[in-house]
Amino acid sequence: MAVFLYLGFLMFGIIFLRFIDNNGLPRNWPFVGMIPTLILNLHRPHHKVADTLKRSNGTFFFKGIWFTNTSYLGTSDPENVRYILSSDNSVYLKGSEWLKQFDIFGEALFNSDGEARKHHRKVFYALDDVLTHYISIQRHKSKELMASPNEDDDFNFVKCYLTGHEITGPTPKESLIRDNIANFFLASVYTYSSTFTWFFYLISKKDMVEIKIRQEIKRHLSMKQVESLQIPSNFDDLSKLTYLHAAFNETLRLFPPIPFEFRTCTKPDFLPSGHRVDRNTRVLIGIHAMGRMESLWGEDCYEFKPERWISEEGKLIRESPSKFCAFLAGPRICAGKELSFLLMKATATAIIHNYNVHVLEGQNISPKNSVLYQMKKGFMVRVKNI
Repeated sequence: MAVFLYLGFLMFGIIFLRFIDNNGLPRNWPFVGMIPTLILNLHRPHHKVADTLKRSNGTFFFKGIWFTNTSYLGTSDPENVRYILSSDNSVYLKGSEWLKQFDIFGEALFNSDGEARKHHRKVFYALDDVLTHYISIQRHKSKELMASPNEDDDFNFVKCYLTGHEITGPTPKESLIRDNIANFFLASVYTYSSTFTWFFYLISKKDMVEIKIRQEIKRHLSMKQVESLQIPSNFDDLSKLTYLHAAFNETLRLFPPIPFEFRTCTKPDFLPSGHRVDRNTRVLIGIHAMGRMESLWGEDCYEFKPERWISEEGKLIRESPSKFCAFLAGPRICAGKELSFLLMKATATAIIHNYNVHVLEGQNISPKNSVLYQMKKGFMVRVKNI
């Protein structure tokens, strides 16, 4: 009888949970913890996490079901983020739970900790250098400074990685090659597609932003004809596109490809905010939530405003990685960050300079409930030549 009474009380609480004032924070119920709030918000987990962290001054302990490992501490406090990802990063690791959920990535950089992570980052940095070098070679070729290059002098990253090289390290085992391919695929295809989708969605709602980007391209870039497209003739000039860079920063602030980052605490600790973290406690870093904190970005934090990234002198404002955490921070900061901006600006320039992108009306734009912050139903546009 007592069990039925408890279940009846619990169901009554779930039904009226959203109508009962609790300062907007999840209620901690006997036995089931805060799971009812989680269930009620399965359709909008990113929004609920952001709202909860905002109402709790940036750090909140989510209580899961009793006697299970479903509790976690969530934070969007830049000081905590800096501490977890930089100052005390050896204590906060990916952990076994992370490996179970993302075993598809095997032993590669996405899942690695410690010495293995350092080696994988060395390989990623080598790729970054090689691609930058390749772009430089192509630029010189276009100027006919390398009309007949010596193929023996070319550095083949894939060959060196598969057979061993002083830059990439010894020949990896086949399973690690497979895992790294999956990592490269995630770091490129999914993250770029997500960023570009939200980027064109945002500039479609702000005509003046697109006008300013077009004006900046016209002012700073010279174009060359490649088949049916006009593309930048000198990739070095992409660094002059301050407003476009700011627009991408703003896109990543509001819609980061990876909305959450998880860590597991390996020993008892205290965060700078004063919160105690017990051993094996999972910590959620709310990257998506950080971009929506009024305390960090002002009352207009929900507004797409590239100007917030540009100083009075017209230079790009460099925010701390622990505040603008789309590329993480500390030793685990994205190895391809600068290359990513180069590729995004080059791609966006080619699209905006050659085409008009018109968004089809009547679309219901919302994110997927996924580890990647993608649009749920895609983004339909009509593209026309200029």
